[in-house]
Amino acid sequence: MKAGPRLTVGKSARAAGRHVSKEGYALKSVRVWFSKTGPARYISHLDLTRCMGRALKLSRLPVWYTEGFNPHIYMTFAMPLSLGVSGLRECMDIRLTEDTDLAQAAQILDAQLPEDISVLEIFEPELGFDAVAYAEYEISLDSEEPEALADILEELMAQDTVIVMKHGKKGDKEFDIKPHFTLLDKQAGHGLLKIKLRASCSQAGSVNPSLLLEALKSYKNLEPYAEITRSRLLTKDFFDMK
Repeated sequence: MKAGPRLTVGKSARAAGRHVSKEGYALKSVRVWFSKTGPARYISHLDLTRCMGRALKLSRLPVWYTEGFNPHIYMTFAMPLSLGVSGLRECMDIRLTEDTDLAQAAQILDAQLPEDISVLEIFEPELGFDAVAYAEYEISLDSEEPEALADILEELMAQDTVIVMKHGKKGDKEFDIKPHFTLLDKQAGHGLLKIKLRASCSQAGSVNPSLLLEALKSYKNLEPYAEITRSRLLTKDFFDMK
């Protein structure tokens, strides 16, 4: 647990950006931006939710609880990360019942989280989660010949279709990743090929960047060790999610 400041909370609440519960509380939606790196990338989304809930309780921030027989802290996440993928700028929405200094709240919440999960900032959202259309990823591939691997990757993505087997609840099916991936940059050297990739990522459906590794395996039987990091969430116009 990290050390942090105490919270100063005001008594009044602004009407803008608020909802009203049955009890008459004025609720203000805020967006928590955080990173999830290092060993924390192996924490499942369910465990991340539990971790955030515990941290919010310990923080004593004036968060809103759902109603009913099993009240719990209201939290909703934009696009859950796949297990093993780091996130540099992830977000979740919560609701506050009192006016709160959001910069101070970010420090307080961060102090209750493990070292590899860090709160970056908290502010009022400008867009709903349905505005997310893409994500940018940074992929680092180990290779004794990174320049050759870069050429193979370029050949692969130059094909008309790039078919992989996608595993789903209803079984395996062929899937063309070509329309869903855009290679933005690649750098080879020092035993690594570093790729910047934009991929489809929305509530309608997301494409896991690990499918690119599946394609490399099918294309040239290559299975390099990979570290995948999601760096940004983007709108359909490629602007940062806010």
